[in-house]
Amino acid sequence: MLTFLHISDTHISVDPKTGSHELFAAAPHPNRCAEALVDAIRQLPFQIDFILHTGDVCADPLPENYRLALEILRRLEQPLILLPGNHDSLDLMREVLPDGERRRVVGDDHITIMGYHLLTIDGSGADNPLAPTLAEPQIERFAAEASRTQGQPILVAAHYPFIRTGVPWIDDQSRVQNGERIHDILARRRGQVAGVFFGHIHQAVSSVCDGVAYICSPSAWSNFAGYPGMRSAEADPGTPGGFNLVMIRENRSFIRRFFTPANDLS
Repeated sequence: MLTFLHISDTHISVDPKTGSHELFAAAPHPNRCAEALVDAIRQLPFQIDFILHTGDVCADPLPENYRLALEILRRLEQPLILLPGNHDSLDLMREVLPDGERRRVVGDDHITIMGYHLLTIDGSGADNPLAPTLAEPQIERFAAEASRTQGQPILVAAHYPFIRTGVPWIDDQSRVQNGERIHDILARRRGQVAGVFFGHIHQAVSSVCDGVAYICSPSAWSNFAGYPGMRSAEADPGTPGGFNLVMIRENRSFIRRFFTPANDLS
């Protein structure tokens, strides 16, 4: 039995002009959204085991941004696992954010939490920061770690989606381009995989492929639209920032979306 929160794409920044691009014009500054996210989590009336952040902690990989992120995120009382995104630096995250107890930064890692194997994949240093192709040694390492789980339940965390969605801007510009290789590894263990959790595409979506569930957290800041034939990302101002509640009970997974009130940030 496991209960955790899945958050992503906070894009914290000391720059007051962060988000000035037209794609984010309708959104508040990401810091205000990150603070609202933390406030919402602190007010939840139930206990959680940990919080998983699937990347783009900061808008730019600068030490001052991570120091600000630490100031905001340290108010979370639960253990926090952070994975880098394409806007992040894994080295800087490891330098600034961990505290040796509650906050842990992961890259290509395999950690055990309450009987579940959490396998994490870092695509942030790959060839294309928006739509990376994983190197063969990275895929081989993931396969080896998956084989070490010995039939026990698996959670997978990454910043990027692996499988095709039918939305061209996601599939061609914002997905792991050889993500099918990871999916094939997981599909052979579909009975073990409780879920694959990711961010990057800034939308609250879920999909199932070959019995493997893929769950994306909404961005804590600004969300994007996705529909058939869509060739470039567009803002989805009707969807505020938010996060996922994940409840895993034996062979069942229950996901609920929480959204932070947009009116409070205007």
